[in-house]
Amino acid sequence: MLDGRHGIPSEVVLDISSAFARYLPLSPRDRASIERLAFATEQLPARRKIVQEGRSCRDLFLVHAGWLAGFRQLPDGGRQVFNFWLPGDVAGVEFFATRNATFSVATLTPARISRLSLDQLQELSGSAPALTSLLALLACRNGTLLRERMVGLGRRDAYCRVGHLLLELAHRQHPDGGPAIACAAFPLTQLEVADATGLTAPYVNRILRSMRESGFLALTPLGLELRDPQALAARVRFHNGYLRFPAELAGAGRPPLLSPATTA
Repeated sequence: MLDGRHGIPSEVVLDISSAFARYLPLSPRDRASIERLAFATEQLPARRKIVQEGRSCRDLFLVHAGWLAGFRQLPDGGRQVFNFWLPGDVAGVEFFATRNATFSVATLTPARISRLSLDQLQELSGSAPALTSLLALLACRNGTLLRERMVGLGRRDAYCRVGHLLLELAHRQHPDGGPAIACAAFPLTQLEVADATGLTAPYVNRILRSMRESGFLALTPLGLELRDPQALAARVRFHNGYLRFPAELAGAGRPPLLSPATTA
C-alpha cells in the first residue's frame, strides 16, 4: 500500500499439487504421490524472517497468502531486495544448490505458507518425476526475474525502475492483464520499494508523487491504484513477455491467480 500499513492483500487457496501444476502439467500419478505427503502450514506475522543468510535451509515455501521478500543485508545496514514472492508462488529453490542460504527471506505482510523439505522432494523424485523439471523451471524463472532486476539497477533511470517494479508486480498477480491490473495489491512501503530499486525512500516518494500528478496512479483508502497502466508501461518501456509461462506449459488464457485486492 506504500504507506506502511500491512495486511494480507490476497489469498490463493491451493493444495501443493495444484500449486505445482501452475508451472507444468502433472500426471495423475504425480498428483497422487504429492498429495500423499503431509505439509506443515504456518501463519506468520509481518516482518518475520524465515530464512537467515549464512544458515542452512533445505525447504521450499509455498505462499498461500501474503508476500515474502528475498534480500541481502549489508554491513552498513543497507538492504537490497531482489525478489518478491506472491500468493501462489514457490520460493527457495536456490537453497538446494548451496550448503548455506546465500540470502535471507522474510514476510512483508502477515502470511500463510507451507514448507516442503529436501527430504520430501527426494522421497517424491521416484514416484513424481515431473518434480525434477519443476525445480529446473523454478530456478529459470527466478533467474529471469533477477536478470530483469539487474537491468533495471544498471540501465534504467529512477522513474523507470519504480514504474517497472509496480507493473511487474501487478502483472504477476494478473498474468492475463485487462482491467484487473488496476486493482492489483501493493502492500509495500516506500522503503521496501526503495530497497528493491536501489533508491532512497524520499526519492521514491517524489517519483510516486510525480506519477500521481501525471495520472498514472492514485492513492485510495485501499492503497495504490494503477489508473492508466498502459500509459505508464509506455512511459517506462515495460513489456511483460518475460513474466509469461511458455504456452505449452501454462496455456493461454488461464484465469488470474488473484482476486481483486482486499486488505486486512
